[in-house]
Amino acid sequence: MKILNVTTLFCAALLAVNSLKIYADEQAVATQPVMVYEQTTPLTSATTNNILNAEHSNKAKELNVLFIPGLMSNASVWSDLSQGLSNHYEHEYRSHFAQVAGFANNKVYPNNRLSKITAGLVSYIEDNNLNNVIAIGHSMGGHLAYQLALALPDRVSKVVSVDGLPFITPIFTRSNQVTAAQANPYANKLKSQYANMDSAQLTAYTRKGVSIQAASGLHQTKVLSMASGSHPETVGQLMADLMTSDLRSAIATSNTPILFLGASGGFNSDDNKEMVARLYKEQFAEARQANVIMNTQSRHFIMFDDLPWLLQQTTQFIGKE
Repeated sequence: MKILNVTTLFCAALLAVNSLKIYADEQAVATQPVMVYEQTTPLTSATTNNILNAEHSNKAKELNVLFIPGLMSNASVWSDLSQGLSNHYEHEYRSHFAQVAGFANNKVYPNNRLSKITAGLVSYIEDNNLNNVIAIGHSMGGHLAYQLALALPDRVSKVVSVDGLPFITPIFTRSNQVTAAQANPYANKLKSQYANMDSAQLTAYTRKGVSIQAASGLHQTKVLSMASGSHPETVGQLMADLMTSDLRSAIATSNTPILFLGASGGFNSDDNKEMVARLYKEQFAEARQANVIMNTQSRHFIMFDDLPWLLQQTTQFIGKE
């Protein structure tokens, strides 16, 4: 099996692999793999790390939207979409924002894993007795949203995945025939590569791919800023977990409606855009409850590049809950 330039394609296709810095404060250790906060007003970058838990009610009519960021991102990426949904659904809308330990200046949780993050999100939903949860995830967050739908089918009513696949390794191989077992040695190599990087090496290497993540210089700077506050070892471990987590068969047996919004604007030819669209759609071929819609102009951070389109697709999919 041939893997195509894994790290370069990772930048180009799915996840925000950008400049990082190693935490200098080794005492800054998180007590949880993921933290979730409810907020009654839209999240902003300035308040991302200073959110207080709100009172949890359990009204059946309320729409609970759980926002999950992608690799090396924090919850502020969802600020504008949350504002739009809040305006649309008014008093029936409650937002919940996940913050992953080790990403974007969040404290590091030792040996954070995809499974631990999923378990933390499941606990949050169950402990707060949330129902009618719409899980909205970007990139890695989309993968986690599928996991939540599988774990809590009676509580998670719908999934919106923003450029986050059930299995990411086919982006590297350009074939959906690859298996998680075949990807394992490459995932381990990638994990080691990130664990051994220092800040200068990683910054120089990953800055080259930031233009594929977002179109504007302002948003590219934001992506780089979040990445620069992320923990390299955590990033490498979670990248490896994603490369070896294949949910294609599992979501085919699920009844939870899925909206997958793919971005191919970062690719420079129609042939490549068509190849990506084909790979994406193949992953959902057996999942009859899934709808795949491509945005050929937007890059990976669709919420930055084309918010009106994202809001329209999301509200149409959610409907009047």
